Amino acid sequence: MRAVIIGAGIGGLAAAVALRRVGVETLTVERVSSIREVGAGLSMWSNAMNAFRELGVEARVKGAASVFERTLSRTPAGRPIGVSEFAKMSRDAGAPCVCIHRAVLQRILLEELPPEALRTGVRCVAFEDSTAILEDGERIEADVLVGADGISSVIRERLHGTAPLRYAGYTCWRGICRDEGVLPDRSTLLAVGAGTQFGVWPCGAGQLYWFLTKNAPQGTTQTKADALALCRDWAAPVPEVIEGTPEDAIVHNDIVDRPPLRWWGRGRVTLLGDAAHATTPNLGQGACQALEDAVTLAHCLKSGRHVEAALREYERLRIPRTTQIVKDSWRSGRMFQVDQRTLEWLRNWFVGSSLGRGLAMRMFREVLTYPVPKL
Repeated sequence: MRAVIIGAGIGGLAAAVALRRVGVETLTVERVSSIREVGAGLSMWSNAMNAFRELGVEARVKGAASVFERTLSRTPAGRPIGVSEFAKMSRDAGAPCVCIHRAVLQRILLEELPPEALRTGVRCVAFEDSTAILEDGERIEADVLVGADGISSVIRERLHGTAPLRYAGYTCWRGICRDEGVLPDRSTLLAVGAGTQFGVWPCGAGQLYWFLTKNAPQGTTQTKADALALCRDWAAPVPEVIEGTPEDAIVHNDIVDRPPLRWWGRGRVTLLGDAAHATTPNLGQGACQALEDAVTLAHCLKSGRHVEAALREYERLRIPRTTQIVKDSWRSGRMFQVDQRTLEWLRNWFVGSSLGRGLAMRMFREVLTYPVPKL
């Protein structure tokens, strides 16, 4: 069996690794001319680490990442709101939660693939049955075509038509800087204000990953200076972390997603990762769900079913879970981005209350302890 995967992001590379582990030949097609080491940090929760175990790279990922076991929430002034503990949940799931640089993870996955399994600098513009059609007219035949080409997926567009991205109402800076020991051991920090959030994670040896959000009109250009102006009066270490980040280590983009689909593919074509279920980053599950997709797809294709039946089974297993996560992440973003004083006070009270902590931990438990299929 041969699969062609469109897109060499985290999901596409993971799918290639997973499929090869079950005996499926793969070719991954990527439109950029080279796989560049770009991006910031990625939170890889216990469910993602269990997926890495099935891919055979769990030890390498953990060795290049930082483990975290709790999130400390507070106001911009430094007043504590609450603590979310994940250590027991991780033990129950059988894997830790970690944060890793996206470029490092991308390299780990690439090194699992032979050079001939990746073609760069070629753009897929259409498909016919399960044959990929490239921009220059070349046709690549396969038994399975997987659209893992991101939130603006060509494969998704050909299946479901063109639709605008859904803007969440806020924009985001992300950065990587040196770790100067500003966080307690195995802890992350989340500061939430009026229409803004700041989060910081340990992200591999000697590094921190941080993000900052702000309610803003879509398409507004934002710089490091704008980020510093927003947080100038916040309690340490927020201004210090931003100030200590080189300008070229900061990326900025608007937060968008897509409403969930009721179906993904047809025939011998399916979707994976952001092409299928692009989500806002509020639960840190975008890449994690792509990894679950990859393992589940390989699990279904190794079952001996007819290819089309295997793909529909993969979608049956994945659509309810990813749909719920997209919805929960969108709702979490709406709650954490409130910018009215009364609503901000109510949110902080709720997040710190036993009811709020209980509901959040129940949601995270369902996400983290998901039984990833075995390969």
